[in-house]
Amino acid sequence: MRALSPLALCLLLAAGPALAGSDFCDGGGDGPIDPDTPGAPGGGTTSKSGTDPNASSCEVDMIMTLAPFDNGDEYWRLRDLAFTEETQAVLKRAAQWPELPLELKQIRLNPLDAQAEAGTASNRPVPPIKVAPQGQSTFLEWTFVPPEQTGNGYPARMLALTVVAGDSGPVLRADWMIPPNAAWSHADQRTLSPKVIDSQSAELGDYARAPTGPRITLLHDEDQVRVGLGQPVREWISFPLPDAQWRPARLRNGLLSGSELNPGMGLKVKWPTLPRGFLYQDDGDGTQQPAQLQSR
Repeated sequence: MRALSPLALCLLLAAGPALAGSDFCDGGGDGPIDPDTPGAPGGGTTSKSGTDPNASSCEVDMIMTLAPFDNGDEYWRLRDLAFTEETQAVLKRAAQWPELPLELKQIRLNPLDAQAEAGTASNRPVPPIKVAPQGQSTFLEWTFVPPEQTGNGYPARMLALTVVAGDSGPVLRADWMIPPNAAWSHADQRTLSPKVIDSQSAELGDYARAPTGPRITLLHDEDQVRVGLGQPVREWISFPLPDAQWRPARLRNGLLSGSELNPGMGLKVKWPTLPRGFLYQDDGDGTQQPAQLQSR
């Protein structure tokens, strides 16, 4: 296998147990993967070979539960996708690429009920995340780096998505920031903080009424990183990269920071264009390799 660059190795080591012995997906979603459809901007118009239209789509379950779990299978575990050349070659064969849509299948972030808190506190597993004001969860980070890094700091940009429980329905907050370094994450439990360059919010109430729940589309569009809302996309939130040569380095999905949860609270995300097992395969020794799609 080709040697990893210093930055890729740094990001993989930072991912730690997020990659060990498990796929990016927790399990299959509630339906087949999406077919390729025209999109804007950058959407494809032809179907991609090598995907099974009957395959079950990818799901990430971040709903708090008191049920027993195996090590590495906790509801708060981090699901990491490193954007190596091999992984991107696989991603480019996904439907709708370069758009990468996700659906918020469940959003349960209402403030804790004091009585329920008293009844479950003694049995509640405590996830190692920073506790934020009640009713919110940072669940996604997308890190970008320049083509050639110099020094030890590795300059980077990060998109962080947070769902906030508003009075009139859930709100999506998109933060565009400069992290302390390319491997930094909200989940690090460190004192270093990112510099927030821009922050934009959009109410998800109208989108939440869709049968699939609110649909969010991620798109790296040359020198822009975009977040689309709706299906088809009705609204784009855009953030500028320093130039068009910057590229994605890591996508992280999980409970990164947020409110304390009672059983049944949290988020559930579906990645409708990615079938389970599409991104990583376990070699049986705890290492992960990008899955190879078979052409039909």
